[in-house]
Amino acid sequence: MTEYELGSNFNDAFKQYSLGVSIDSKNQLDEFAKVLRSGAQMAEINISSMYQGEGGTPAARIGKEEREAIAHLAEINKVNLSVHAPWSLNMAGINQRGERDSLYKESLMREIEASLKFSDEISANMDIKNMPVIFHASYDQFGNPDTKRLINIYNKQEEKVIPLKEEIIPSVTKKEFLSDEFYGKEINAALSNMSKEEREKFINTQIMDDPNGNGVILSPTARLKLINVQSREQLSQQLASIESSRYSIEKLQKPSIARELMDAMKAGDEERIKTLTESVNALDKALEDLNRRKRLLERQMQNASEVFVEYDKVAPELAAEGIKDAALYSAFNTKTHPQILIENPMSPNMSLSDPNGLSEAIRKAREMFVEDAMKKGMSREEAFKLSQDLIGINLDTGHLNTFKQYENPQTGKPYEDKDIINMAMSMKDMIKRYHLSDNMGDIDAHLPLGQGTTPTKKIYDELKAAGVDVPAIMEVFGGVGGLDTGMIQSYQYMNAPIYGAVPYTSIPTYAAHPYSSIVGDYSAYSNLGLKNDFLGYGGFSGLFPALGGGYMNEGDKNRQGFSGVPMS
Repeated sequence: MTEYELGSNFNDAFKQYSLGVSIDSKNQLDEFAKVLRSGAQMAEINISSMYQGEGGTPAARIGKEEREAIAHLAEINKVNLSVHAPWSLNMAGINQRGERDSLYKESLMREIEASLKFSDEISANMDIKNMPVIFHASYDQFGNPDTKRLINIYNKQEEKVIPLKEEIIPSVTKKEFLSDEFYGKEINAALSNMSKEEREKFINTQIMDDPNGNGVILSPTARLKLINVQSREQLSQQLASIESSRYSIEKLQKPSIARELMDAMKAGDEERIKTLTESVNALDKALEDLNRRKRLLERQMQNASEVFVEYDKVAPELAAEGIKDAALYSAFNTKTHPQILIENPMSPNMSLSDPNGLSEAIRKAREMFVEDAMKKGMSREEAFKLSQDLIGINLDTGHLNTFKQYENPQTGKPYEDKDIINMAMSMKDMIKRYHLSDNMGDIDAHLPLGQGTTPTKKIYDELKAAGVDVPAIMEVFGGVGGLDTGMIQSYQYMNAPIYGAVPYTSIPTYAAHPYSSIVGDYSAYSNLGLKNDFLGYGGFSGLFPALGGGYMNEGDKNRQGFSGVPMS
């Protein structure tokens, strides 16, 4: 294959902005050709799940030849690659039923390993290290965007997430509900660690008379308080029952049998002695079991107030375990040690969508990694540095913008641009990469930058001013026109010149860069610095070469072009 290179720095603006483009998982080679012709210096490959969802059939995966082709084209055209792991994963090990079960954890780890192996293989072909692999923090509906109506709680004993909604206790007034005849004692017990003012505020805001006169409305938070008190009372009742059984065995049944046994021994009744001895042994075994259950219940009593907790409070620690396992696999089971970058989820309804929770998960994962890496022989200093290098956050601006459909609990008003920017800034010390896209504040629409309400450039500029100068991948395949239109408009929005297959959209921009044709230059002689002669061969998806054709290797010009459908 003939190679061409201009050796110019036409893409300085892209280097300044560090912009790249995300490629859809269904036709990667064709989409990758578009990215190359756009002039972007980075691209992100999306891989489909092998075990669940996302069309996880062999035809939806990337085959060996495609991997080699993408790696080859990226290497010779100096394009940095990243990989997006299947998005339907939950790093906390929680399945769609809200359960932490071993089967899901095994499936999760297989997906993680497959994604890291995929990245490792491409990285090895390109002779690079630490290729970023993006993982979603969660794929569940256990976030708490509106705690006035719903909170998700976690049963630590059963390792299960339970939704708690607002509830009406029928035919009872608030005054009656708070009396000792109903739930007054439980409420007082639940609020015992609060000051008088805090108790009054809680009762006035979380327990209310239904305006329609149907009863008492309990907020989800009030229900959680009651559930923990009732759980403690149930444990107390179980302990009382065990104590009663122990008393019966120790003080009544065993002394009675002991007397009968003495009489049988005096009478020399061997059969009676055998029967009574078996009864004593059975009682001793029952007593041992009761003592074991008592110790367990006493431990549960000590932590009874924490049996049910808001899931948001435990999700960071649970997710940290999965993140740590992924980082350990990268550090000790791959050649090129891909980065583990955790993305803030695509909806506020998902756990860890709150930046504070995600940052906490990353901090805990790094701490866990250090301890486990030291057990494998690393020094603390080496393990600490590696934890900082391998584990970080991939900030998705479009995902943050979807918070605008909810009320900010700090202000009591819907989330605004300044709130979204503050959320992004709160993660600045852990951000290693961006996903940039736009939406209208309701769903993650992946619109081109500037078509929605996301303050993308303000976020980017403020974080850059704060020292966060990391690559940004544009996920802009939503909206009319798909990837091509998304790239054009998004480059414009970021004030970056537009190169390659997409036309310039303003005369001043064109005049400043006269080496590119005003309709876009598709050939290998373009200002992209492409090293492939796209004019001489049949190409991706069977396209005419001038529209992006090209082969991975020199050789037979009659070979069928790559279709983009993964092979082998």
